[in-house]
Amino acid sequence: MATRLRCLPFSSLEPGMVLGAALRVPEQGVISFLLPAGHELTESNLSQMAVRHAEYACIEAVDSRTDEVRDMEWAASEKRQQEIFQLADLQQPVLAGLYDAVLRWKKS
Repeated sequence: MATRLRCLPFSSLEPGMVLGAALRVPEQGVISFLLPAGHELTESNLSQMAVRHAEYACIEAVDSRTDEVRDMEWAASEKRQQEIFQLADLQQPVLAGLYDAVLRWKKS
């Protein structure tokens, strides 16, 4: 079963959802709450997140798109990213790293 990452606001989170990326909730610049990627959210987790004013979380969701639709959306996304970075000098390691990181994130 294919999955994809979805960033959801705190109000949309429910017990049983699985984190697709580590959850870090900072307070005054210090991480006060941390859950690892792959963690299944519980009522207790959601209560702790509410107390700490968590705003969103990245969760794994079932990807019901067909391979064809997924490939079409990926191609459109990649084309748009190329347009955004068209004036960037991708020979610079920092910009090339950013470009690659955004591309990997979009593919997930």
